[in-house]
Amino acid sequence: MNTVEQAEYDDVSYQQPSRLGLLYATLKKHAFLIFWILFTGFFIASYAIQIPKGYSQELLILGLIYLYTTLYLFFCFVPNTIVTKPWNYVLNSISDVLCRRFSRRVLTIAWAVIVIVVIVATVFSFPEKDESPRIRRLIALFGFVVLIFGTWITSAHPKAVQWNTISTAMFIQFILALFVFRSSVGSDIFTWLATFAEAFLGYSYFGSDFVFGDTAANSGVFAITVFPAIIFFASVVQMLYYLGTIQFVLKKLSVVCATLLDISGAESIVTIASPFIGSSENALLIEPLIKHLTKSEIHMIMTCGFATISGSTLYGYIAMGVSAKALLTSCIMSIPCSIGISKLRYPETEESIVKNMKTVPTYADSATTTNIIHAAGKGAKVGIEIVFLIMANLIALLSLLNAFNGFLTWAGHFLTIQNLTLQMVTGYVFVPIAWLIGVDDKDLVSVGTLMATKIWANEFAAYQDMTAHYKGLLSARSELVATYALCGFANFGSVGTQVGVLSTLAPNRSGDVAKLAISALICGTLSTWLSASIAGMLV
Repeated sequence: MNTVEQAEYDDVSYQQPSRLGLLYATLKKHAFLIFWILFTGFFIASYAIQIPKGYSQELLILGLIYLYTTLYLFFCFVPNTIVTKPWNYVLNSISDVLCRRFSRRVLTIAWAVIVIVVIVATVFSFPEKDESPRIRRLIALFGFVVLIFGTWITSAHPKAVQWNTISTAMFIQFILALFVFRSSVGSDIFTWLATFAEAFLGYSYFGSDFVFGDTAANSGVFAITVFPAIIFFASVVQMLYYLGTIQFVLKKLSVVCATLLDISGAESIVTIASPFIGSSENALLIEPLIKHLTKSEIHMIMTCGFATISGSTLYGYIAMGVSAKALLTSCIMSIPCSIGISKLRYPETEESIVKNMKTVPTYADSATTTNIIHAAGKGAKVGIEIVFLIMANLIALLSLLNAFNGFLTWAGHFLTIQNLTLQMVTGYVFVPIAWLIGVDDKDLVSVGTLMATKIWANEFAAYQDMTAHYKGLLSARSELVATYALCGFANFGSVGTQVGVLSTLAPNRSGDVAKLAISALICGTLSTWLSASIAGMLV
């Protein structure tokens, strides 16, 4: 049984602390205590004033922030071993008892059965609704099983699959979805997060207004609406890296991820980081280690990049009219799902050198950042590079796609087929998948076409079609399921990006990266489809 361990920061170089640093270290605990007392006073006063006015999401979020702050400050004074030692003792005791009485195979099967029973019982325990009949939930559940089974029978090493990891990953994904869809607290938290993300990223308007003018900023042009938000968020991410916030989040979450899912530290860090910094930048976190990774680890790193979107592009989709709550939920659900699917398709068969990695490496070039203003400027540089990459990909891929569609349309005229396009052809191929993930029957072709657009072009083009051409035509259920199915970087343009980045960082592994790329692309796509099928079960 894995024990809970503490990840640490990667100490690149030791520097003698300054006098101000020594003074801060001396007074830190006193400052924390004073801060907690002041925050507690603010918290009590806020609740005393606001509670008589009724419940609000802001009160819930404030309560969660206060709880987290209190626990964080508590463990600044008290070692966390008072929790981890009893927890590990209980887990190891239970594990020892079970392992003595039952074989590993029996325990694995028992856990898989428990997960299946919990999912089935939960899905069909909720009352039937017009937009969510039980037959539609049954179809989505059947699709969930079919997608997992299909991945297993095509596995590179089916006998090496660690089913405990797969079962736990799918269970975590389902619990996260259940928390959002069927819990008022979970719904309120993610609704607030979606509102906050939309409002926060919306501040990029003031920058674009200053640069382009009020008329251009309000024109609704894709580039002017979306690209400033990407530059703004990239700048914020670099500032948070300079302050150590991103490393702190990664350190905590990667420990949980590695412990529960039995994956290497390098894998857990990159997987957790993907929704924050994107499918290419995440690899920079473990740049020195890439050359030592096993094929399974490389496959999983690429898969998690394909299965999620990055925070820097989030506002672009929101600006199109896509549900921010669905996007955020899909990103989080795809973390355990991408791990499970990748380990099912390409399980570990080699000895991992980075299995017990406990450090969170610093971000590329972060050691040379002198202050927070410098960090903001470097973030803007990263943002503009992302913007140009997106713009170049959109121009190239959409031009090529429409050129090929022009040829198909010309060829189709000889067979009296009107408007024959690649999206139409592959859209019909994806109709069974759309049915399996729970899309309403009347929308199967439309959603299949959107899924094809996402694969051949990218998710930007697919979301643009969904919010423009199919707005009001899809049912609420079909639109929600499609939002989850499209929420990822799994497209052929991203394949080139990931292969290029990883091959540059580790030239000696370029052959392995190229061989695993298409498999990882398929697994990233499957991850978004599995998230969509769970949404189809619980909507």
